[in-house]
Parts: sequence; C-alpha cells; structure tokens
Amino acid sequence: MAAYDDLNGKRIAMISVISIVVTAVTVLAVQVVYFALADLVDTKKIQDSSYTRSNQVLSRQADEVTSYGVDPDTGNIRVPVGEVMKKMASEAEKRQNEDQASLTAPTQPLS
Repeated sequence: MAAYDDLNGKRIAMISVISIVVTAVTVLAVQVVYFALADLVDTKKIQDSSYTRSNQVLSRQADEVTSYGVDPDTGNIRVPVGEVMKKMASEAEKRQNEDQASLTAPTQPLS
C-alpha cells in the first residue's frame, strides 16, 4: 500500500516551474499585443481626426484681424492689424527722421 501513497516530488516541481514560466510568457505576450494594438488605434485616431471646432474659431479670429468692421454690441470699429502696423511704422520712422533732423540742425547763437 505504500506504493500508492508515494508522490513524485521532482515531477511535481518540474511541472510547477514549467507552468509558471508558460503563464509568465503568456502574460507578457498578451501585454505586447495589447500595447501594439492600442498604439495602432491611437495612430489611426490621430490621422483621421479633424479639429473642426478649433479650425472654425481660428478662421473666425483670422477674419476679425484682417478685415474692416464694426462691433454691433459696443460700436467699436475694427481695422486690419496689418494696416495699423504699417501706419505705426511710418509714424515711428517720421518721428525718428524729425529727431535726427533736430539733432543735426545748426544751432543759432543767442544774442
């Protein structure tokens, strides 16, 4: 009867170690596949996405800074930014030329 109660410890240990290794490898493989598919899905979403709401806001803002108009709520007049910048640059250049001319003009002696 003792023959039926004996367990093969070496075989049980070997099967346990092999089972643990197979389980660990399977878990790692599933993680690799999951992250590869998640990256593929994210890449596809980025390629297919469009920023319609943001693009609408940006185009509206671009129209506001490049056109003439009047704000109906406040009555403020809207002038294109480029025009204002050109005017300010010409005024600054004119002022600089006047300052240069005043510095180089001969001074008259006080009598």
